[in-house]
Amino acid sequence: MAKIIPAIIATATLLATNPAFSEGDPENGRNLVRTNCAHCHGVDGNARSTSFQPVPMLAGQPSVYLVQEMRNYASGAREDNSKNAAMVSKLKELSDQEFQDIAEFFATQKRY
Repeated sequence: MAKIIPAIIATATLLATNPAFSEGDPENGRNLVRTNCAHCHGVDGNARSTSFQPVPMLAGQPSVYLVQEMRNYASGAREDNSKNAAMVSKLKELSDQEFQDIAEFFATQKRY
C-alpha cells in the first residue's frame, strides 16, 4: 500500500502537467474555429465537401485524434501537406493549447 500511493501521485502529476493530457477550452476553441477553421470545415465541423474540394467533417471526432493531426499538419509530417497550404500556414501560427481548444470544441459538436 505504501508503494501504491506515491505511484498514484506521480501518475496524477504527470497527467496534470503534460500538455498532451490537458483538456482544451471548448469556448475558446469556438472562437478559434470561427477565425481559423470555419471557412472550410464549417462553424461546427460539419463541412460539406464539393466535387472540387473534399473537406473532412471534424464534428464528433475524438479530441486526441484532432490534436495529433493538427500537430502533424503544422510539423509537415502529413503526406498531403502540399494540398493544404492554407491550413498548414494557419496551424503553424497556433499554439499547442489552441490545438487542444479547437479539438475539444469539435469533439463536442454533434455530427450530422
